[in-house]
Amino acid sequence: NWNGIVGNLFLEARPTINIQSVQVFPDVENKNISVQIKINNNSEKPVQTEIFLQVTGISQPASQNKTIQLETGISQQTIEYPMGEDMKQWDEFNPNVYTLTARLTQPENHLGDSLSTTFGMRSFRVNGRQIEINKRPVFLRGTLECAIFPKTGYPSTNVAEWARIFNICRAHGLNHMRFHSWCPPEAAFVAADQAGFYLQVECSAWANQSTTIGDGKPFDQYLYEESERMVNAYGNHPSFCMMVYGNEPRGANQ
Repeated sequence: NWNGIVGNLFLEARPTINIQSVQVFPDVENKNISVQIKINNNSEKPVQTEIFLQVTGISQPASQNKTIQLETGISQQTIEYPMGEDMKQWDEFNPNVYTLTARLTQPENHLGDSLSTTFGMRSFRVNGRQIEINKRPVFLRGTLECAIFPKTGYPSTNVAEWARIFNICRAHGLNHMRFHSWCPPEAAFVAADQAGFYLQVECSAWANQSTTIGDGKPFDQYLYEESERMVNAYGNHPSFCMMVYGNEPRGANQ
């Protein structure tokens, strides 16, 4: 409700059996990732297929494979993938980014599908009253981004432009940006991953005038659905560290 739709819009033909999404959950302490793959089987019959995972930038192991029996419709598979002893963590000082590619093959007809995503090995959590990244204290030195782009009227969807913005922030000693009541486009996450910037994104909500939250209104359901879409689309980016509903909530049950 701030900007409408910007960026690329397209329709894409996909195989009958295709990968819907790939979600990566890093376990920094154990040097492992848990990969959740959502697969859609539109063939109207159960099929046997093979999932092939590969991460670029690590030495051992080179890949992981799993043969599965797919029922019709959408199903989810989870595969554990060790990152090796030379695993590199992600933070503001060492923004190491990996790429994971998931491939789906059907030996009988040589058809398949693939999907790639970037991710970083990092944990971001609260320990008592201290925020920690990879078990080390972090002090958030941040600024506010209110979706103000007077030259265009909408945020850029270009990685280079967001890299310029984060470089300016870095030059002022900052490591964090809050997106006031909105979620930035993919390009912002990519640039923040590369720059080692900690982002707080928010649903497009500022419920203190015309509505309230927590009272069972349709707006509540929209917020839950929108936040799930945001995590599904951008959650693998290591720069996506924090998310809240929006700004200045109103209502007795906020």
